[in-house]
Amino acid sequence: MTNSVTNGVGIGVVGIEHLHVFELVDGLVSAGCRPVAHAADPGPLTDAYAAWQTTSTARDLDGVLADPDVQLVVLAGVPAERAAVAQAAMVAGKDVLSDKPGATTTAQLDEVRRVVAATGRRWWVLFSERFGSPAVMEAVRLARSGRVGRVVHVQGAAPHRGSLELRPAWFFDRRRAGGILVDLGSHQVDQFLAVTGAAGADTRIVAASAGNVRSSEHPGFEDIGEMVLAADGVRGHHRVDYLEPDGFPAWGDVRLVVTGTDGRIEVRIPVADTGAAGPAEVWVTDHDGVHRHDAAPAVTWPADLLADLADGGERLMTRGHPFEVTDLTLDAAAAAVPWGP
Repeated sequence: MTNSVTNGVGIGVVGIEHLHVFELVDGLVSAGCRPVAHAADPGPLTDAYAAWQTTSTARDLDGVLADPDVQLVVLAGVPAERAAVAQAAMVAGKDVLSDKPGATTTAQLDEVRRVVAATGRRWWVLFSERFGSPAVMEAVRLARSGRVGRVVHVQGAAPHRGSLELRPAWFFDRRRAGGILVDLGSHQVDQFLAVTGAAGADTRIVAASAGNVRSSEHPGFEDIGEMVLAADGVRGHHRVDYLEPDGFPAWGDVRLVVTGTDGRIEVRIPVADTGAAGPAEVWVTDHDGVHRHDAAPAVTWPADLLADLADGGERLMTRGHPFEVTDLTLDAAAAAVPWGP
């Protein structure tokens, strides 16, 4: 992690409940932002953040939102609380970058949409499993370029290590966390839309399910979920879970497989004979053979966001993209049937 201070955009962090806050702030600081203030409940993550970003002053929410030196508010609090804070920040004249999920109910999303329209502020939700992964970004580019013909199927698997003994209480409360399809499923919907180029309005949830298969000590918690998506001529099958065995040398053995009419693109994490995991790789299978695709773009989401903040552009994502993703994940959660009998 980088700890540098420049005269760039001032950022205020609200909520430090997820490790993603360090990824978000590290990217922004590396791109030239200044940590100005933070508002968060006491805890180990808050202590770690304060020790890391020593220029950031601890304040209450009102203090962060009233500070004229804060231009961008970063949200990584309890998921069910992020939408309300985003609305307050935009009303206060700030733009917002939220960890996913940005909203956990349709009512929350409708209010965010209303406030965005009324204020003209920006509301970004960072889906880091794409924007933070050169391999996934390159797979999306290859798919959209026609490298494997017309895309007809997208398969995503995102097993996560549970580490349940380290999770806070809100993590097991579906009303506060949003449920597995709204949370982890947001990455999958984001990737499906990016790979296919489909609009959210033209994409539907065909089927969904969620359940608790290994965590009976946490009733109501969802540790596995799946969804089937469909757009014009393409289907997507996606599974997310907290069942990744501790023996895998990364946080999850995530996979992306894009099937086209003339080939297949795969993203997978290689594991060496030593047992160490390497960076995710892209493999292309076509009529000539199987090829490891070594080219990969740099991670540019922080620079893209700041450029969009400066001129109102849509380099990072369209203004509608986080709404499209969240609409579909909420649809999936509403349609989900119990996992198993």
